[in-house]
Amino acid sequence: MRSLLCCAAAWFVLGGCHIEENTLVLDRPGLATAVAAAHRRMHERFESARRIEQAVAFSDLEQARRGAHDLVMLDEPDVLLTWRPYFDAIRDAARQVEASGSVADVARSAATLGRRCADCHDAIAARVTFPAEARPTGERRLAEKMIRHQWAATEMWYGLIGPADDRWSAGAQALATVPLTIVAQGVTPSSALDVDDVARVRLYANRAMGTSARDARAELFGTLLATCAHCHAVLRDR
Repeated sequence: MRSLLCCAAAWFVLGGCHIEENTLVLDRPGLATAVAAAHRRMHERFESARRIEQAVAFSDLEQARRGAHDLVMLDEPDVLLTWRPYFDAIRDAARQVEASGSVADVARSAATLGRRCADCHDAIAARVTFPAEARPTGERRLAEKMIRHQWAATEMWYGLIGPADDRWSAGAQALATVPLTIVAQGVTPSSALDVDDVARVRLYANRAMGTSARDARAELFGTLLATCAHCHAVLRDR
């Protein structure tokens, strides 16, 4: 992913000039430094967005806000005016995360943030790749099951921000079939008006497999993330 981020950084600063493989021929004073700095900030932006998604999933509102604040503070002073609206949209979504008063609101804003990242990647026709993480196989213990849940959610997140259809589908399929602990089923509140969180997770995962529109994916992922957060909060607070 490092080389792709570097090429994208050069694109935003140089305006889509030709880039030789693994080599940037920069003849303007300070340009190499500007590209390197943009590359570093893009990597930090990706890591901040990832921290937000993880924090929301584990119902950690303050950690999500801190990640959003870090993202808001990342400006791109050298970016061309053509690309400025994309960075402004990402920072605006991060501000919404930071200002949210509930985990459910943060989840929706985080999903919007992921969609804004995808918009930017689409604009430059970037083929973003993510680390290949093998699907966990253990499912006997609670910790092993939760690792599989986390892997599936991460795959969907990569699919959203890539955008990457294969990662989205792999995550959705895994989440729809991964064993969900009976402990969660026993302690998560339910009523005639609202099915329990375990059933909701399976429902949204199955819907995700048939959802291709990116705005719809973002909305669905935000709802799914809020459901995971609620379930984790219930388990944690018992």
